[in-house]
Amino acid sequence: MTCLPVECIREILEYLYDDTISLHSCLLVNRSWCEITIPILWRNPFGRDLTAKRYILLINTYMSRLSMEERGSIDSTIEKSTFDYSTFLRVFDCEKILLAFRCWAIPFSSFSLFKPLIQHFIYNSPKFDRVDFKKNMLFNDNIFLFPGARQSFAKLRSCNFFGEYTKGLIDSCAGMANDIRYITFRCLEPQHSNGDDLVTSDSSMDGLAHLIRSQKHLKKIILSDGRLNTIFKNEVFDSLTTQSNTLTVIKFLSINFHERFPLDQLLTCKNLKVLKIVNCRNYGNEVIITGKTHQFRQLKAITFSSSRLPFELYRKLISLAGDSLQTVILMGKVFMDTPPLPNPFTNNNNTSARFNSISTSSSSFILEPFVEFCPNIKQILACVNESQLAYLPSLLRSCRNLKRLSLYDSKYQSRSFHTSVKDMQSINVEDLLARVGQSIPSSLIKFNINMNWNFSAEVFGLFLQNINKTLSSTVPLSDGTRKGMMVTRSIQLQRLSLQFCTCITDEHLEMFYKYPVKSLNTLKIRGAEGVSEDGFRKFADFFGDCVSVPQKFRK
Repeated sequence: MTCLPVECIREILEYLYDDTISLHSCLLVNRSWCEITIPILWRNPFGRDLTAKRYILLINTYMSRLSMEERGSIDSTIEKSTFDYSTFLRVFDCEKILLAFRCWAIPFSSFSLFKPLIQHFIYNSPKFDRVDFKKNMLFNDNIFLFPGARQSFAKLRSCNFFGEYTKGLIDSCAGMANDIRYITFRCLEPQHSNGDDLVTSDSSMDGLAHLIRSQKHLKKIILSDGRLNTIFKNEVFDSLTTQSNTLTVIKFLSINFHERFPLDQLLTCKNLKVLKIVNCRNYGNEVIITGKTHQFRQLKAITFSSSRLPFELYRKLISLAGDSLQTVILMGKVFMDTPPLPNPFTNNNNTSARFNSISTSSSSFILEPFVEFCPNIKQILACVNESQLAYLPSLLRSCRNLKRLSLYDSKYQSRSFHTSVKDMQSINVEDLLARVGQSIPSSLIKFNINMNWNFSAEVFGLFLQNINKTLSSTVPLSDGTRKGMMVTRSIQLQRLSLQFCTCITDEHLEMFYKYPVKSLNTLKIRGAEGVSEDGFRKFADFFGDCVSVPQKFRK
């Protein structure tokens, strides 16, 4: 290792950033390694989970570099540290620094040194990469006006705002840092004014719009409001258009759009790759696009979770993503309440009468836009109900590059198997399951059914038989190859999860002997209530550790 250049050693040690034990060992190797390791260890010491005792030692280390005048009579006997560790600080996390300082200050019952400590950090750190602001600071000063702030914050790459802030804080940040890559803005506390110290909603929104407009390479922005009553001004959404060439990730979390969803502004972001809308409200009922816009040619991932979208807006966003869309997450209540719509399968003789008779609303078509517009999807995670399953075969036939499909019941709880099984309603898929097996693309690797599907052993056998037939079929090669050439698809399905399907019995397991899916290495049947112990032991002996143990046999 002594032959390696310092730059190579530093690059290697960067991979140990989260491994403090290994880093402590590295700094003991020799002086050179120590000089490389110390800046890595002290880049963000407040970001580590420390005990109160560790926090006290940490603050003591920083306090030892404060002048006697700044410290006063408090801990004047602290031995001066070997390094000025504040010069290595790259992450300014107000909340974590305050937590550490509170632990240190309790014996003195004095918080007067908090501001001098913050000033010490800002004056000595040559470059902060990230700053996290919280409302619960111990002073209302604008830290961007502290001595040395212009140098320390000029190269910020990430900026996170939470709650309300000292007046002028966001504007000062905008005037000082113009190369921020990630901005998070969250309103978490009640809006109010308190003299001249705290900002009003209008001034904070103006500051946010100014901050966005002033950046050169903004890539990711998260806008959030835990109260769902903040009015995000049009200026904030309009400012997104100034970053149309660089923005790749936009997330709206718990926002009340007040009938002004910024579709036009989003469409100018021609390099947008990730769009996430969670727990939002009041988009407006009409989908209107004005001015010159671009289609989402780069949009690869969409998440709609408890978002209550108007169906037309939902369909428009998906259609604009089109061929580029690869990952879809649909959880919770995706649509706003709408009146029932005609069932498109009423005249389809190949569809079960059970599905034909279902009274549907717009939510029944949650999968329909992907069938029509998005053939290149690779991952789908969706919370669906019984009426929405009618689209499943069409979806599988349309998305021939699909690698993972996970379907969830609305009562699914990831941390409670017992509660999920208890609350889930049984869904009869007797006339659907075989067609699903017939439609599965050869690319599918993971098929997770987190629902309580009910089906007979005979139909399950047809499902497995159709999987083998479909995935072993001979098909023509894609365009651009020699005409007439054929290729045999090899089976790829590795994971099949039916862990909430309580209907599974010994007869169902027997079907695996008749129609084995040879590529399968994980089979989850945790909720199988009709499997006998002898039937399961025989099955487990045959298939090995790939089979999960039913809950009834767990001790």
